[in-house]
Amino acid sequence: MSHPKPRLVVTVFCLFSLLAGCAIHRDPDPKEVMSRVRIGMTKDDIIDRIGPPDDNWGPVYSECSEYGFGKFGADRYAIYFNNQRRVIFSEHAPCSLDRARTLGTR
Repeated sequence: MSHPKPRLVVTVFCLFSLLAGCAIHRDPDPKEVMSRVRIGMTKDDIIDRIGPPDDNWGPVYSECSEYGFGKFGADRYAIYFNNQRRVIFSEHAPCSLDRARTLGTR
């Protein structure tokens, strides 16, 4: 009776571990992630807490950052900043010129 070589056993173990890790990966819960955003936070605070945005919109004085979740980032959230780069509003929607006008940033 022959014993499997240790290298083969380690390789098989690593392969199963890798596959198991892929099987349990889940996307972050957008509501939980966005609950970290607070009015008055700076843009740098936001990036530190939830990471860089997927997209930025508008000039510096009326900026909106978008974060995408789900398949292909289709579930969009917008964070609007004033001219001091502080959060003034966030919503479960893509950045919008109409919203920026309503907020008075345009």
